[in-house]
Amino acid sequence: MKKNLFFFFGLFLLTHCEDPIALELNDTEERLVVEAYINWIKETNTSEQEVILSLSSPYFGTSYKTASDATVTIEDDAGQLYTFIEEEKTGRYLTRDTLPYVLNRAYTLHIEYKGEHYSGTESLKAVSSLNRIDQETIDFFGQEAIQLEARAVDPIAERNFSFFEFTSEALEVPEYNVYRDDFNNGGEYYGFLLDQNLKEGDQVRVRQYGLSNIGYNYWYLLILQNTQQGGPFQTTPVNLLGNLTHESNPERNPLGYFRLSEVSEIIYTIN
Repeated sequence: MKKNLFFFFGLFLLTHCEDPIALELNDTEERLVVEAYINWIKETNTSEQEVILSLSSPYFGTSYKTASDATVTIEDDAGQLYTFIEEEKTGRYLTRDTLPYVLNRAYTLHIEYKGEHYSGTESLKAVSSLNRIDQETIDFFGQEAIQLEARAVDPIAERNFSFFEFTSEALEVPEYNVYRDDFNNGGEYYGFLLDQNLKEGDQVRVRQYGLSNIGYNYWYLLILQNTQQGGPFQTTPVNLLGNLTHESNPERNPLGYFRLSEVSEIIYTIN
């Protein structure tokens, strides 16, 4: 089944973005691309910590040129420094240390690559726990399709931003939704997947990631532009500048994003 991305009531027009993300037309100049994330999974009390560096590749692109031999560190607002070491010239940088799980703590990513310095700061955002997965078989243009709705309850006391991710060996590519609570504060909300290839016994990993406001804006634009191009693994005509900057030259700001998320996860079996 062709990739389908669905935007539900949490999505808004770009004019609602409070912290803009810059769009830039493609150019021929090689740029650093950063995919950096720290995930804390609530249900298993485990973390995922990785920085992936490449050159002149879309954030979700299929082409990949590694950026090796960089110096990569993350510093928290308590002054603790964590060093990430490259794994065998792959452009993947990992740390043996576990970063502390402190909601709203700020972390700054520092990258030195070929004499140039880059950095970006983000804070760890909470996410509501997924409380159930609803499954339904529906008619989708004359064919049966499985629809999953991953449900959670929005905390009423604060603004919340998140994105949903559905992954499975039965899916061609992951499915993504983004959510913000402007019109649903304190209510139940959901992310959903619709697919014709799912069958009984297939397992789907469902995750919801907490985001900052600017992180929400980045993912909204990323999913939107790639949906228009046919899916998030297609080469895109526009580059996204996220929350990372070049130390001295804005024209050299890297592409990509540094994200910290509390994560809620359910492994669901199709029945």
